[in-house]
Amino acid sequence: MLCKSPMNGIAMHDWIRLYDLRYQSRHGVLVHEHTIAQPFQVDVEIGLDIREAAGGDKLEDSINYAEVVGLISNIMQGEPVNLIETLAERIAHAVLSLPRADQVKVRVKKMAPPVEHIMGYVEVEIWRHA
Repeated sequence: MLCKSPMNGIAMHDWIRLYDLRYQSRHGVLVHEHTIAQPFQVDVEIGLDIREAAGGDKLEDSINYAEVVGLISNIMQGEPVNLIETLAERIAHAVLSLPRADQVKVRVKKMAPPVEHIMGYVEVEIWRHA
């Protein structure tokens, strides 16, 4: 939920961020990518209102990031898919199914894509709202 700051009227949002989650997973278009694990990295930013959680100091009033990591791990270690776009969309859907999650940004990086001349990684980033 976006709120207006009483000080300056700017829309504000709170975030829980999980960066650099690393997986050895079997996703990709090429046949061997479904059998040989490759390195992936996932970053997730979850937009929510944390005022109730902060005021009461209760986990049940926030989002348990250990639960989020479990959801992401199930997707990343699950049945192989062809596209990192599919992984990002599935992660976003899973996170937005959690109570209090208003929006999510997901980045899925394929750290060693089988593409000539790419020394870095390939990344997909999506933003979704509840």
